[in-house]
Amino acid sequence: ATPHSTARELVREALERYGLAPEEGTSGEYVLCDVVGRPGGPGGAWQVEHLRPVGDAERPLVLQDVWKPKTGCSRRFEIRRRQEVERICEGEDAETAGECPAPSSAGAAGAAAGGGWVTPRLS
Repeated sequence: ATPHSTARELVREALERYGLAPEEGTSGEYVLCDVVGRPGGPGGAWQVEHLRPVGDAERPLVLQDVWKPKTGCSRRFEIRRRQEVERICEGEDAETAGECPAPSSAGAAGAAAGGGWVTPRLS
């Protein structure tokens, strides 16, 4: 990965590396997510605080340099099924409904301004 790599390229490369996307087009079922959280769940498990789907044309390594998570939190990028992320972003309750936009090219500016982040309701 380089600073010029797009989220779509990184998803495709990761899926190919692990043999999960043998046919063309499968990578569209997945989306790269920028996830902020901290260890602290049961047994030191990762506790997700915010999740944002990264737009296919965004450059995650640039995003990582531009925006840093708050003190005490860490960032990691996760590949998730697009349907799962859409379900989380739609929100199953009024608290999270509509807070998670479709991936766009707004990029780091939107995230840095606080827009586009959702606190997932994981039940």
